[in-house]
Amino acid sequence: MWVGELVACSLIGHAVQNRRVTIDRELAVRLDRVAAKLATAAGRPGKPMMFGATAHGFELGPPLTDNEVTAFEREHRIALPEDYRGFITTVGHGGPGRWGGAGPYYGLHSVQDWNMGLWGMSGADTLATPFPAEPGHVYQDWLFEVAPGDDDEPYTGTLTLSDQGCGYLSLLVVSGAARGRVVDTGEAPTGPNFTPDADFLGWYERWLDAVLGGATHFR
Repeated sequence: MWVGELVACSLIGHAVQNRRVTIDRELAVRLDRVAAKLATAAGRPGKPMMFGATAHGFELGPPLTDNEVTAFEREHRIALPEDYRGFITTVGHGGPGRWGGAGPYYGLHSVQDWNMGLWGMSGADTLATPFPAEPGHVYQDWLFEVAPGDDDEPYTGTLTLSDQGCGYLSLLVVSGAARGRVVDTGEAPTGPNFTPDADFLGWYERWLDAVLGGATHFR
């Protein structure tokens, strides 16, 4: 299991390098803490209590190299949020489950599945086009306001993180005013639901805390 190998080699106390990627100390401390909590969750005996966890068994695939992530960023003309980039290049990426590796709901998708949240086909600039919604902004009819045409895409600037079930997804905003925030898909006229977390790692660690606290569901 990859995460166990990571914990054996702590990230704390120095800049972490994976090929050319460099992670500062503050982020390294957070990544170390998340990896340790994930290892604890994975090491618990018995069937997981948390909804969706049996799909991935708290396992992640090996991290991506910096070259692989850089190629993705160049292809889509974006820079991934630093904490998410650090996670997929040091902690792990993808995994054994049908929907990916250890993460909220049915697990974390790989970056190759980034466009699962789109209503239509992706284009060369879809990820680079700012996500039109902002935290705290209340719309009268957000889908009509941001995507009035039949071919308009409301979820530009986002990549898919997790499948919640029943057609709902968790997305990471990579372009726009809400860059770095996690948002849930939905059709409420007032706008999409941003999670209370400051960034991807906050969202992921909050899920781990729920797992370790014995919760059966995560919101």
